[in-house]
Parts: sequence; structure tokens; C-alpha cells
Amino acid sequence: MSSLAVLADTNLLDLSWSRTLSGTVTDLAWSADAASLLAGCGDGSLQRISNDGAALTSWQGHAAGVTRLQPRPGSDRCLASAGEDGRVVLWDSAGGVAQAVLAEQGGRVEQLAWSRDGRLLAAAASKSISLWHGEQSLGIWYDSCRRILNMAWALDGERLAAATDKGLYLWRCDGSDLIKLHSLPGAATMVAWQPHGQTLAAGTQDGFLQVWHLQADDNGQAEPLTLRSHPGSVARLAWHPARPLLATAAGPELMLWDLPPAGSAAGRSLRQHRRPITAMAWSPDGRCLASADQAGRLCLWDSRGALLSNQQLDDAITTLAWRPSGLSLAIGDSSGGCSCYAINQPTQLNPDIA
Repeated sequence: MSSLAVLADTNLLDLSWSRTLSGTVTDLAWSADAASLLAGCGDGSLQRISNDGAALTSWQGHAAGVTRLQPRPGSDRCLASAGEDGRVVLWDSAGGVAQAVLAEQGGRVEQLAWSRDGRLLAAAASKSISLWHGEQSLGIWYDSCRRILNMAWALDGERLAAATDKGLYLWRCDGSDLIKLHSLPGAATMVAWQPHGQTLAAGTQDGFLQVWHLQADDNGQAEPLTLRSHPGSVARLAWHPARPLLATAAGPELMLWDLPPAGSAAGRSLRQHRRPITAMAWSPDGRCLASADQAGRLCLWDSRGALLSNQQLDDAITTLAWRPSGLSLAIGDSSGGCSCYAINQPTQLNPDIA
């Protein structure tokens, strides 16, 4: 494994606008048309902000903190939110009007995800996953022996991978039996499908990375590629949008993995963070990876692992989101700060090679 750290251009990012919201910013998401930014806060409020920073709509969505925001794919206005109060709500985000309350009982809803086509919505709370088609409930998957830690939809919208404290599982929406994928001892903490392929990656509590190439009819018997990625629990996974390139994070450690369809993988360690990494995401064009940590450090990397920008902000960064069009990055922090940065010298970025 090689360690890459080069002198960065600290002026690569320009602050476009900044606002202070009503509580810790817990999640951020851009609308599908990229015209507005949606923010969820620790006091249960939701905000819609224009792409130039103007306040558009603000409403109280939950009785306790917002945990997840998920705009419906293909819709400029439909927004799903989940909270510590156990509610899952569909909103018309333009006016902050509730279209449907899908769930309002039980404990904290920790995960929320639309299938890629926007047809199905899944929500995970403790040991259960609830599934909806629009406002119609398709049932609840519950197992008292497994706690859901993370989940992710396959590209086909028919398979949902669930990382649990008892391993990694694959749910099929056609009602067939649950499949347990081969897993090393220890909890599966994170899971992510490659955006345009059949490859599934999972990180474990023991610091391992496992990668499967799964066809739609796979019965889970294929052996994964297993890599020792980190000394601690894998807390973040992010696939490159176009290439078999995966970023992983555990504590302050960040790594890039080249994962060809066959053969061994090569890992690169990127060393800049000194506190646990709290958020990580690739830009839509794949030219930048953003990583942020508990101390407020924000880094930009290119797809080869070279450091492009290294900035120290005032507060712990809690979440970040790239705007779907253009090179703009929204950041939320622990003090309620919500900011948007633009890359002011895009010509300095290496063109990504698909």
C-alpha cells in the first residue's frame, strides 16, 4: 500500500454562500433538478435553500432529530424524511406539506433509501426493514437476532443488501428466501453497490473489505474478494460513479481501492485526517473525492489519490453533498452551519479516465 500526500492548493474552493440553521445539520440532499438544497436538523426541522443561498421553505418535520433525507429519484418535489421520533414522511418539499406519513411508531429510524427508479422506499429501524411502494406498505422484514446497520439497493431495484451485526444479507423483493452472503466474523457495518454494475462491497467491524460480483440470479454462494483494509471498523464506503474504484474510511484513515473484475486489488492510503472521518462522497463527474472529519478538516482528492485541497473549518463537519450539476459542494456542521463551496479552478482537476 502506498501513502499519497502532496502539497494542496488551499484556494481551490470558493465559498458561495453560508447560512446558520436552527440546529446541528444532520443530513443534506440536493433536489433532482439541482435548483435547491434540502437540509435536516437535529431539532427535527427541515429547510429548503435555493442554490444561491436564499431561504425558501422551513418547517417542523419531526418531534426529534432528522436522521435521513432522501429526495425521490426523478421527482423535483417529493422528499422522504426519517427521524429519531420513528416517523417516515413523504413531503412536497416546495411547500413543506406532508403528502403521507408512512410510519410513526417504534424507535429511531436510522436508514432510508429509494430504489434507483424511485419505485420502492426502504426504511431501517433497529431490527426491522419496512418497505413501501408509494404509500402502499409492502410489509416489514423483522428478525430479533439481527440489528440493521446499513442497507443499499441494487441497480435493478429488486435486491436490497443489508449490513447487520450478524453478517451481510440479501433481500429479494419478489418474496423469495433471505440469502446470507459469506462473511467474516464480526458485524457488517457498511454496504454499497457499484452505481452501474453488479458489484457489491461491504466493510466489517474487524476492518475487512469484501467484494462480490453478483448477477441478478446469484444464490449467494460465490466467494468474495476479501481484503484487510483498516485496523478499525469500516465506517464509510463510496464507489466512484464510473470506475471500479472504491473509497473506504475507518476512524481518520482513508483508502482508495482499484477493484478490477478479476484478480487482486490495489489499495492506496491517503493521509491527512487526524480525527474520525464523518462524511465522504465523489463528485458526480468522478474527478473529486471529498472527505471531512470531526475536527472540521475538509479535503479534496483526485481519482488517483493526489490531494487537491486541504481546508480547516471552524466546526465538526457532519454531512456533505455534491450538487448534481456543476462542481459545487454543500457542507453541514455541528453548530448548524450550512455552506456551499464552488471549485474555482476546474482546469486544475485531472480529467477522469473511465
